[in-house]
Amino acid sequence: MKIELPQSIELKKHAGFWKQIGMIIIGTTISLVLTIGASMALELRERANDRRLSALMVMGTIEDFANGIDEIVVQQQHCDSICAWLLSVPVDELELMPKETLQDLVIDAVSNSFVSFDKAAENIFSNNLETWKNLGNFQFISNVGDCFTRMHSIEDYWNNRVKEEEKIFDDISGNPEQYPGKHICTKWLRNDNVRQTMVMKHNWICWLHYQAELMRYTNKQNMSVIGISEKELKEFMEEYHKEIVIKEQAPVSDDFYTPILKPENLYTLEIYQKQLDSLKMLHR
Repeated sequence: MKIELPQSIELKKHAGFWKQIGMIIIGTTISLVLTIGASMALELRERANDRRLSALMVMGTIEDFANGIDEIVVQQQHCDSICAWLLSVPVDELELMPKETLQDLVIDAVSNSFVSFDKAAENIFSNNLETWKNLGNFQFISNVGDCFTRMHSIEDYWNNRVKEEEKIFDDISGNPEQYPGKHICTKWLRNDNVRQTMVMKHNWICWLHYQAELMRYTNKQNMSVIGISEKELKEFMEEYHKEIVIKEQAPVSDDFYTPILKPENLYTLEIYQKQLDSLKMLHR
Protein backbone atom coordinates (compact mmCIF):
# COMPACT_ATOMS: atom_id res chain seq x y z
CA MET A 1 0.00 0.00 0.00
CA LYS A 2 1.43 3.35 -1.18
CA ILE A 3 1.02 6.23 1.24
CA GLU A 4 1.05 9.74 -0.20
CA LEU A 5 2.81 12.44 1.71
CA PRO A 6 0.85 15.57 2.75
CA GLN A 7 3.09 17.64 0.42
CA SER A 8 2.06 15.53 -2.64
CA ILE A 9 -1.63 15.89 -1.76
CA GLU A 10 -1.23 19.67 -1.54
CA LEU A 11 0.49 19.81 -4.95
CA LYS A 12 -2.36 17.81 -6.53
CA LYS A 13 -4.93 20.24 -5.06
CA HIS A 14 -3.05 23.20 -6.56
CA ALA A 15 -2.80 21.44 -9.92
CA GLY A 16 -6.55 20.73 -9.93
CA PHE A 17 -7.31 24.34 -9.02
CA TRP A 18 -5.23 25.76 -11.89
CA LYS A 19 -6.71 23.21 -14.25
CA GLN A 20 -10.20 24.45 -13.39
CA ILE A 21 -9.10 28.07 -13.85
CA GLY A 22 -7.60 27.14 -17.23
CA MET A 23 -10.81 25.44 -18.33
CA ILE A 24 -12.85 28.49 -17.28
CA ILE A 25 -10.54 30.82 -19.23
CA ILE A 26 -10.67 28.59 -22.30
CA GLY A 27 -14.46 28.34 -22.06
CA THR A 28 -14.84 32.08 -21.63
CA THR A 29 -12.49 32.75 -24.56
CA ILE A 30 -14.38 30.36 -26.84
CA SER A 31 -17.67 31.95 -25.79
CA LEU A 32 -16.34 35.44 -26.51
CA VAL A 33 -14.95 34.35 -29.88
CA LEU A 34 -18.27 32.76 -30.84
CA THR A 35 -20.24 35.82 -29.67
CA ILE A 36 -17.97 38.27 -31.49
CA GLY A 37 -17.92 36.05 -34.59
CA ALA A 38 -21.72 35.79 -34.65
CA SER A 39 -22.03 39.55 -34.09
CA MET A 40 -19.60 40.30 -36.92
CA ALA A 41 -21.35 37.85 -39.23
CA LEU A 42 -24.70 39.50 -38.45
CA GLU A 43 -23.24 42.96 -39.02
CA LEU A 44 -21.70 41.91 -42.33
CA ARG A 45 -25.01 40.40 -43.40
CA GLU A 46 -26.87 43.60 -42.47
CA ARG A 47 -24.31 45.69 -44.36
CA ALA A 48 -24.67 43.44 -47.39
CA ASN A 49 -28.47 43.83 -47.23
CA ASP A 50 -28.10 47.61 -46.90
CA ARG A 51 -25.78 47.73 -49.89
CA ARG A 52 -28.19 45.61 -51.92
CA LEU A 53 -31.08 47.87 -50.99
CA SER A 54 -29.00 50.94 -51.92
CA ALA A 55 -28.10 49.33 -55.25
CA LEU A 56 -31.77 48.56 -55.94
CA MET A 57 -32.77 52.16 -55.13
CA VAL A 58 -30.04 53.52 -57.40
CA MET A 59 -30.91 51.25 -60.32
CA GLY A 60 -34.64 51.78 -59.71
CA THR A 61 -34.12 55.55 -60.04
CA ILE A 62 -32.25 55.07 -63.32
CA GLU A 63 -35.04 52.81 -64.63
CA ASP A 64 -37.69 55.32 -63.51
CA PHE A 65 -35.82 58.05 -65.36
CA ALA A 66 -35.82 55.99 -68.57
CA ASN A 67 -39.54 55.23 -68.14
CA GLY A 68 -40.27 58.92 -67.61
CA ILE A 69 -38.44 59.74 -70.84
CA ASP A 70 -40.52 57.10 -72.65
CA GLU A 71 -43.70 58.90 -71.55
CA ILE A 72 -42.37 62.23 -72.85
CA VAL A 73 -41.36 60.57 -76.15
CA VAL A 74 -44.88 59.18 -76.67
CA GLN A 75 -46.42 62.58 -75.89
CA GLN A 76 -43.95 64.41 -78.13
CA GLN A 77 -44.50 61.98 -81.01
CA HIS A 78 -48.15 63.05 -81.01
CA CYS A 79 -47.00 66.70 -81.09
CA ASP A 80 -44.57 65.92 -83.90
CA SER A 81 -47.39 64.51 -86.05
CA ILE A 82 -49.37 67.74 -85.67
CA CYS A 83 -46.24 69.83 -86.38
CA ALA A 84 -45.59 67.91 -89.60
CA TRP A 85 -49.13 68.56 -90.82
CA LEU A 86 -49.20 72.24 -89.82
CA LEU A 87 -45.87 72.87 -91.54
CA SER A 88 -47.18 71.26 -94.74
CA VAL A 89 -50.15 73.64 -95.04
CA PRO A 90 -49.77 77.33 -96.03
CA VAL A 91 -50.55 79.60 -93.07
CA ASP A 92 -53.01 81.61 -95.18
CA GLU A 93 -55.08 78.43 -95.58
CA LEU A 94 -54.79 77.54 -91.90
CA GLU A 95 -56.24 80.95 -91.01
CA LEU A 96 -59.48 79.86 -92.74
CA MET A 97 -60.03 77.33 -89.92
CA PRO A 98 -62.08 78.28 -86.82
CA LYS A 99 -59.82 80.16 -84.42
CA GLU A 100 -60.45 77.81 -81.45
CA THR A 101 -59.78 74.67 -83.51
CA LEU A 102 -56.56 76.01 -84.97
CA GLN A 103 -55.44 77.38 -81.62
CA ASP A 104 -55.92 73.99 -79.92
CA LEU A 105 -53.97 72.27 -82.70
CA VAL A 106 -51.04 74.70 -82.54
CA ILE A 107 -50.85 74.58 -78.73
CA ASP A 108 -50.82 70.77 -78.88
CA ALA A 109 -48.12 70.86 -81.53
CA VAL A 110 -45.69 73.10 -79.64
CA SER A 111 -46.36 71.77 -76.13
CA ASN A 112 -43.42 70.40 -74.17
CA SER A 113 -42.70 68.52 -70.94
CA PHE A 114 -39.73 69.00 -68.64
CA VAL A 115 -37.39 66.12 -67.80
CA SER A 116 -36.67 65.58 -64.10
CA PHE A 117 -35.62 62.86 -61.67
CA ASP A 118 -35.49 62.25 -57.93
CA LYS A 119 -32.00 63.06 -56.60
CA ALA A 120 -32.42 61.06 -53.34
CA ALA A 121 -30.93 57.81 -54.70
CA GLU A 122 -28.00 59.72 -56.18
CA ASN A 123 -27.26 61.16 -52.72
CA ILE A 124 -27.45 57.67 -51.17
CA PHE A 125 -25.02 56.38 -53.78
CA SER A 126 -22.61 59.29 -53.23
CA ASN A 127 -22.70 58.87 -49.46
CA ASN A 128 -21.89 55.15 -49.76
CA LEU A 129 -19.11 55.60 -52.31
CA GLU A 130 -16.33 54.53 -49.92
CA THR A 131 -18.24 51.35 -49.07
CA TRP A 132 -18.49 50.42 -52.74
CA LYS A 133 -14.78 51.19 -53.22
CA ASN A 134 -13.80 49.00 -50.26
CA LEU A 135 -15.69 46.11 -51.84
CA GLY A 136 -13.82 46.59 -55.10
CA ASN A 137 -17.01 47.33 -57.09
CA PHE A 138 -15.23 49.85 -59.30
CA GLN A 139 -17.23 48.89 -62.40
CA PHE A 140 -20.48 49.49 -60.55
CA ILE A 141 -19.22 52.87 -59.27
CA SER A 142 -18.09 53.89 -62.75
CA ASN A 143 -21.29 52.78 -64.50
CA VAL A 144 -23.65 54.32 -61.96
CA GLY A 145 -21.61 57.52 -61.92
CA ASP A 146 -21.86 57.67 -65.72
CA CYS A 147 -25.62 57.11 -65.50
CA PHE A 148 -26.18 59.98 -63.08
CA THR A 149 -23.89 62.28 -65.09
CA ARG A 150 -25.84 61.43 -68.24
CA MET A 151 -29.16 61.96 -66.45
CA HIS A 152 -28.08 65.44 -65.39
CA SER A 153 -26.93 66.21 -68.95
CA ILE A 154 -30.21 65.01 -70.48
CA GLU A 155 -32.16 67.05 -67.93
CA ASP A 156 -30.10 70.18 -68.70
CA TYR A 157 -30.06 69.83 -72.52
CA TRP A 158 -33.74 69.04 -72.89
CA ASN A 159 -35.05 71.53 -70.31
CA ASN A 160 -32.88 74.36 -71.67
CA ARG A 161 -34.28 73.68 -75.13
CA VAL A 162 -37.82 73.81 -73.75
CA LYS A 163 -37.10 77.12 -71.98
CA GLU A 164 -35.59 78.62 -75.14
CA GLU A 165 -38.66 77.63 -77.15
CA GLU A 166 -41.01 79.02 -74.51
CA LYS A 167 -39.15 82.33 -74.66
CA ILE A 168 -39.72 82.53 -78.43
CA PHE A 169 -43.47 81.96 -77.98
CA ASP A 170 -43.67 84.38 -75.03
CA ASP A 171 -41.90 87.14 -76.97
CA ILE A 172 -44.44 86.87 -79.79
CA SER A 173 -47.40 86.64 -77.41
CA GLY A 174 -46.13 89.62 -75.41
CA ASN A 175 -45.60 91.81 -78.49
CA PRO A 176 -48.28 90.66 -80.98
CA GLU A 177 -48.30 93.94 -82.90
CA GLN A 178 -44.73 93.32 -84.02
CA TYR A 179 -45.55 90.05 -85.78
CA PRO A 180 -47.78 89.37 -88.82
CA GLY A 181 -50.75 87.04 -88.53
CA LYS A 182 -54.46 87.00 -87.85
CA HIS A 183 -54.28 85.24 -84.48
CA ILE A 184 -51.55 84.63 -81.91
CA CYS A 185 -51.25 81.02 -83.04
CA THR A 186 -50.80 82.02 -86.70
CA LYS A 187 -48.30 84.68 -85.65
CA TRP A 188 -46.36 81.78 -84.18
CA LEU A 189 -46.73 79.75 -87.38
CA ARG A 190 -45.46 82.62 -89.51
CA ASN A 191 -42.34 83.05 -87.39
CA ASP A 192 -39.18 81.42 -88.75
CA ASN A 193 -37.82 80.61 -85.26
CA VAL A 194 -41.05 78.89 -84.29
CA ARG A 195 -41.15 76.91 -87.52
CA GLN A 196 -37.55 75.85 -86.96
CA THR A 197 -38.41 74.53 -83.48
CA MET A 198 -41.29 72.57 -85.01
CA VAL A 199 -38.98 71.09 -87.66
CA MET A 200 -36.36 70.17 -85.04
CA LYS A 201 -38.87 68.56 -82.70
CA HIS A 202 -38.57 65.22 -84.52
CA ASN A 203 -34.80 65.01 -84.11
CA TRP A 204 -35.03 65.98 -80.45
CA ILE A 205 -37.54 63.17 -79.90
CA CYS A 206 -35.20 60.67 -81.59
CA TRP A 207 -32.34 61.91 -79.40
CA LEU A 208 -34.43 61.55 -76.25
CA HIS A 209 -35.59 58.04 -77.21
CA TYR A 210 -31.98 56.97 -77.79
CA GLN A 211 -30.93 58.35 -74.40
CA ALA A 212 -33.63 56.30 -72.65
CA GLU A 213 -32.50 53.07 -74.31
CA LEU A 214 -28.85 53.85 -73.58
CA MET A 215 -29.72 54.37 -69.90
CA ARG A 216 -31.45 50.98 -69.82
CA TYR A 217 -28.49 49.27 -71.48
CA THR A 218 -26.06 50.77 -68.94
CA ASN A 219 -28.41 49.85 -66.11
CA LYS A 220 -28.42 46.23 -67.26
CA GLN A 221 -24.63 46.33 -67.03
CA ASN A 222 -25.04 47.61 -63.46
CA MET A 223 -27.33 44.69 -62.64
CA SER A 224 -24.82 42.22 -64.05
CA VAL A 225 -21.92 43.70 -62.07
CA ILE A 226 -23.79 43.81 -58.77
CA GLY A 227 -25.60 40.48 -59.25
CA ILE A 228 -29.21 41.68 -59.36
CA SER A 229 -31.66 40.31 -61.92
CA GLU A 230 -34.15 42.33 -63.95
CA LYS A 231 -36.93 40.38 -62.23
CA GLU A 232 -35.68 41.38 -58.78
CA LEU A 233 -35.41 45.03 -59.83
CA LYS A 234 -38.91 44.97 -61.32
CA GLU A 235 -40.36 43.47 -58.11
CA PHE A 236 -38.53 46.06 -56.02
CA MET A 237 -39.87 48.91 -58.16
CA GLU A 238 -43.43 47.57 -57.97
CA GLU A 239 -43.16 47.43 -54.18
CA TYR A 240 -41.48 50.85 -54.05
CA HIS A 241 -44.23 52.51 -56.10
CA LYS A 242 -47.07 50.70 -54.36
CA GLU A 243 -49.52 53.16 -52.88
CA ILE A 244 -49.57 53.23 -49.07
CA VAL A 245 -53.19 52.80 -48.00
CA ILE A 246 -54.27 53.82 -44.49
CA LYS A 247 -57.69 54.20 -42.88
CA GLU A 248 -57.49 57.99 -42.61
CA GLN A 249 -58.42 60.21 -45.54
CA ALA A 250 -55.72 62.40 -47.09
CA PRO A 251 -56.00 66.13 -46.22
CA VAL A 252 -57.89 68.21 -48.78
CA SER A 253 -56.23 71.55 -49.51
CA ASP A 254 -59.56 73.44 -49.67
CA ASP A 255 -60.26 72.52 -46.05
CA PHE A 256 -57.31 74.62 -44.91
CA TYR A 257 -58.25 77.85 -46.68
CA THR A 258 -60.27 80.18 -44.44
CA PRO A 259 -61.86 83.58 -45.24
CA ILE A 260 -59.48 86.54 -45.49
CA LEU A 261 -59.26 88.52 -42.25
CA LYS A 262 -61.34 91.71 -42.04
CA PRO A 263 -59.85 94.72 -40.23
CA GLU A 264 -63.06 95.32 -38.26
CA ASN A 265 -62.76 91.84 -36.73
CA LEU A 266 -59.18 92.26 -35.46
CA TYR A 267 -60.24 92.96 -31.87
CA THR A 268 -56.80 92.43 -30.36
CA LEU A 269 -55.49 95.34 -32.44
CA GLU A 270 -58.25 97.81 -31.47
CA ILE A 271 -55.88 99.77 -29.23
CA TYR A 272 -53.69 100.66 -32.22
CA GLN A 273 -56.69 101.70 -34.26
CA LYS A 274 -57.83 104.01 -31.44
CA GLN A 275 -54.35 105.55 -31.21
CA LEU A 276 -54.35 106.13 -34.95
CA ASP A 277 -57.84 107.68 -34.80
CA SER A 278 -56.66 110.06 -32.04
CA LEU A 279 -53.62 111.12 -34.08
CA LYS A 280 -55.79 111.73 -37.11
CA MET A 281 -58.08 113.99 -35.03
CA LEU A 282 -55.08 116.03 -33.82
CA HIS A 283 -53.83 116.58 -37.35
CA ARG A 284 -57.08 117.82 -38.75
